[in-house]
Amino acid sequence: MLDFFVLALPTLMAAGGIAGMVWAVVRMRRLRAAWRSGIEVPGRCLRLYATTTTRRQGVHTSSSTTLHHVYEFTAADGTHHRFEESGGPATVIEGDVVPVRYPQGRPDRATALPPGDVRTWVGTGVLLAFLAVFVAGGVGFGVFYLTVFKPAGEKARERIEEPWRPPSAAPVTPPPLPAGPPDGFPSGFPTGIPSGFPSDLPTSFPDGRPGAPAPGGVSR
Repeated sequence: MLDFFVLALPTLMAAGGIAGMVWAVVRMRRLRAAWRSGIEVPGRCLRLYATTTTRRQGVHTSSSTTLHHVYEFTAADGTHHRFEESGGPATVIEGDVVPVRYPQGRPDRATALPPGDVRTWVGTGVLLAFLAVFVAGGVGFGVFYLTVFKPAGEKARERIEEPWRPPSAAPVTPPPLPAGPPDGFPSGFPTGIPSGFPSDLPTSFPDGRPGAPAPGGVSR
């Protein structure tokens, strides 16, 4: 049970890191598919806003700001679409017209990021590196616990339970209890209750007393 609780947190951390890496790779594949599809239509920025994330590490505080754009465009088949995208350039503001690209038949995967955007590649690379370290840390903690910490704890527990035995000695099995008395042990002890005690009370008692001592130390 203790192993389950100790390993649950690093397992969840590693799973979350792997999920983040998968998301980053899938996003880049979709962007590359949109850039290479050849379908490009004009779009317009409807809204621009920013979100700020603040992180505290002890007494130090750091914050990062991410820009979000909301775009609208008309696909080649005449349907209208809107989508939101983060990480776009700060030079694009509300009302600007920008080229929108999407894969063949998938206008729901459109992007307004320019092909080969350096910031997108760098950001994805940094994110993958961070998540890889995150996953390695979770896996490393689990391996350390199972190979170092847990065996050391078991040895310490054995040392407390049997302090007289050296740590390198094999477990000692106590000898079995003897089934009977040892050889040469005295025998022939009485087994019953002693008998022959008087059963009646005495019927007479002595009625005389010793006389006074006679001269010379002899009693009369």
